[in-house]
Amino acid sequence: MKAVIFDLGHTLIDYYHDWSRPEERIVRRLFHLATDTGGCMGEPEFRRSVLDILNSNRDRKMQDMHEIPLDKVLLTIFDSAGCSVDEGLIHDGMEAFYESLREDRVLVPGTLEMLQRVKDRGCSIGLISDVAWGLPSEYPLRDIRHFHLEGFFDDMIFSSDVGLRKPNPRLFKMAMFNLSVGRDESMYIGNSLQFDVKGAKSVGMKAVLKKSGYFHPDDSIVPDHTVDDWKELDELL
Repeated sequence: MKAVIFDLGHTLIDYYHDWSRPEERIVRRLFHLATDTGGCMGEPEFRRSVLDILNSNRDRKMQDMHEIPLDKVLLTIFDSAGCSVDEGLIHDGMEAFYESLREDRVLVPGTLEMLQRVKDRGCSIGLISDVAWGLPSEYPLRDIRHFHLEGFFDDMIFSSDVGLRKPNPRLFKMAMFNLSVGRDESMYIGNSLQFDVKGAKSVGMKAVLKKSGYFHPDDSIVPDHTVDDWKELDELL
């Protein structure tokens, strides 16, 4: 194996398993920002509007496999509320999303040691990450630096940089091209059958499912291998 490519959320770094709670906190923070900048909606109406927009965008992303940048989402949210919108408000809105995200983030046990073992074997290491809510890549990069992971990656692809989301096969082809490897020389590891395993298998890569508490079963998608503890990966390399 010449290259090992990873998912980020719930594979290397664990986040919320129930996203409804952080989104409720985000709505409250956005409402205060809206109120301070001329917003004319009451809180119940604002809450319904924001959650409808987020849910609608989630459905579009799954169907189209394209990213919807958060700055455009926030523009819609604040404009609909009658706010006086400028770059500062959009930035504050993105920080509100990220602050909620980082309230519950932990490094998956054994990740640093595993990445070092992969690197010691001479494998290139890549990353393909769908960024939560379409946040700019600077935000997951903060998490990567926080957990001292940045030195391991030879290539990183973020949905908000390229405008695509998994399981779009173009992401996986892009990763292989960037690392100069073929499908028989590369392995992709992620926690989602529907996005990670399906996407990797669609381009002929070896697809490994990393067990996670954030998991949706699907009997129609079968990974090549499944690992629970990172030590199990050693045998596959």
